[in-house]
Amino acid sequence: MICDCGGVLLVVSIEEPPAHLSKEKKLLYNRVCDVQCQTCGKIHYSQTYDDGTHINLVKTTKKI
Repeated sequence: MICDCGGVLLVVSIEEPPAHLSKEKKLLYNRVCDVQCQTCGKIHYSQTYDDGTHINLVKTTKKI
């Protein structure tokens, strides 16, 4: 992933799947992540992590 400034975006946090889901459903759950540009420092929130077919609403993520 590339930032508007041309820098590389790196994942800084990934959403935890909801605790109530079964192990199988957690594997199918489409998580989101937050990414940060290594050049300008801009953070892009709630980017698709597992799927990438649609834009998700902003969700709570856990620092990695």
